[in-house]
Order: sequence, then C-alpha cells, then structure tokens
Amino acid sequence: MMRGIRRLVVCTAATGLLTAGLVGASLQAAHAQNVAVVCGGNGSNDYVCNLDTTISSASAISVTADSGAADENLDVNWTVACTDSSGGGNQAGATDNASTPLTVPLTPLPSVANDGTCQVNVGITLPAHRVTPVIDFTGSLVYTPAGSTPPPTSGAVHPVKGLDGKCLDDKGNSSANRALAVIWSCSSTDQAQNWSFSNGELTHNGNCLNDQGNAGSGGHVILYSCNGGSNEKWSELANGELKLQAHNGQLCLDDPRSSTKNGTQLIVYTCHDTANQKWSLP
Repeated sequence: MMRGIRRLVVCTAATGLLTAGLVGASLQAAHAQNVAVVCGGNGSNDYVCNLDTTISSASAISVTADSGAADENLDVNWTVACTDSSGGGNQAGATDNASTPLTVPLTPLPSVANDGTCQVNVGITLPAHRVTPVIDFTGSLVYTPAGSTPPPTSGAVHPVKGLDGKCLDDKGNSSANRALAVIWSCSSTDQAQNWSFSNGELTHNGNCLNDQGNAGSGGHVILYSCNGGSNEKWSELANGELKLQAHNGQLCLDDPRSSTKNGTQLIVYTCHDTANQKWSLP
C-alpha cells in the first residue's frame, strides 16, 4: 500500500445554472459546460473529487472520468434532486471499482427534470488501497438539454447472451476506448447490449471486443478501436464458446467465477467448456 504521497486530482465540473438561452432547440448531442476546479489531498481513506452543480431543463445527465494513459479504478456516487412548479423528486446511485475511462448515466432522472431545475452532486473517489505512484484524473458532468436528442435508448437490440439471463454489456453504453465489457441483466431495449459479429470481430458503438493489452489468461475484456489485432478476433465454437485468436487460440470469453452480479467485468480464460464460457451470438 502506498502511503504519504501527495496526489493531485484534477476535476472539470459543470458549474453554475445552465439556462435555456445557452442551448439552441436544434442541438442534437449532449453538451457540457466545464469550469476547471482542483481537488485532491489524502483524506483519512480516499482521494475524493466532488462535482456539484445546478442544471436546468435537462433530459439526460451523465458523469465521465478519464485518467489518460493510466488505468485507474474509481468509485462514483451521485444524487440528483429536481424541482419544478408541481413538486420535486430525488434519485441516487453508485458505481464501484470502474476502470477509466468511464461514463456513468445518472438514471432514471426524477420526472420533473425536463421542465425543472436539478441539483446534481457527484463524488468521484479513488480509495487509498488502490493508489498507484502517479494519479491524475479528470471528471465532468455532461447533460442533454430538454428538447434535444438524447443517446439512443430504443431500436433493435442484438444481444450476446450468457449465463443465467445475463448479457454482454458495454458499461454505460460508452463509445470510449477501454470502456468495460461487463455482464448485465438481458434487456430487449438496452442499446448497451446491441452487438454485431462479422469477420471475427464483436463490435459495439464502432469499437471491438478486446483482450486488454493482450494480457492473456485472466486479462480483462474491454472495448477498443478496431485494428485487426489477434486480441480482438474471436471464433464461435460449436459448443457455444467464443475463442480468442491470440495466445494460440487457448483462451475463451469468460464470466469470472460464474458471477451473476450486474457489472462484473468479463475476462479471457483458458477454455474449459463450462457454462460461464457459453455465449449465444446475435
């Protein structure tokens, strides 16, 4: 465990009241208003960065965090309190031990969010026991103004089905490199579970399912820019296994320890013809 080393955590936060006049009604993508703030220092247990702001007329809000070339595992906790002329509502949530870069949708928003004001409070935390010698990460709040088009939430979904009603899922429906490939309860409307399989590549949001760093047995599975590498080429076997071309074709896509917990990151592991390595392709 590293102790006594000062860390600087740089966060970019959307701050201030975002008024309707700042965003045209024709806007079609999520936008963030960012103001740099500095947080950090070693508290009793954690390195914490707080993103607190007030957002008006939002149809979707998310928090993103990135640590550049480093690969950090962060915890994100959030609350959203929204009010309008008819009343108010609150929601809260958390994502634990998620690898950067990460995108966490703050959903579901309270029903008043589209015509009211939301106070958003987000804490991004690096627990002390995960600290490495150099830590820098940025965080931001991203919102979709009411009346603009949020990220797709409907349409045809082509899932990769696995053990016990769980499906291969792009955590946060991200399009960023190194987005986590996890298991999640299968849903016919969840675009994070929409995959295609062609030329040996499993793709989602334009990225390929990838053995991170070509790590080999026990290595984590992520989404990454398709480059034709053997660590992103898969073969569908007759017994339902998805075999990786790299490492002499000895590794398969694996739900570690036959987990049924939503959010469990998938790995590649020595093929052994068990239920946690059986997948049904779209």
